[in-house]
Amino acid sequence: MTEGHVGGAAKVEKHERTHMIRRVAVFMAAVTGLLVVAFVVVNSRGDTKQSDATLACAARLYSPYDPKNLEQCKAVCLACNAGVQTTCSTSCSLKGAR
Repeated sequence: MTEGHVGGAAKVEKHERTHMIRRVAVFMAAVTGLLVVAFVVVNSRGDTKQSDATLACAARLYSPYDPKNLEQCKAVCLACNAGVQTTCSTSCSLKGAR
C-alpha cells in the first residue's frame, strides 16, 4: 500500500468513529429526555386527596373545611402537616386552591 492509502484509511476510521460517537450521544440525549419527561409526568399528578389524619385535623380547625379555599388550605397545611408558609402556599396552589 502506498502512503496515501494508509492515511486515507486512517481518516475513514476516524470519520466513522466520530459518527458513531455522535449517534451514541444523540441516543443518550434522547433516552435522558424521555426519562425526564416520564419523571415530570409521574410527579406532576396532583394528588388532591388528603389523608384521614389531615382531614380530621382540618375539621377541628374549620367546621366546613374547603380545600379549594387558599387560606384554609394553607392553614391546614401549616397546622396539620407541619409545613412552612412557602411550601404550603405552593402545594395548595398546585392542588387548585384559590
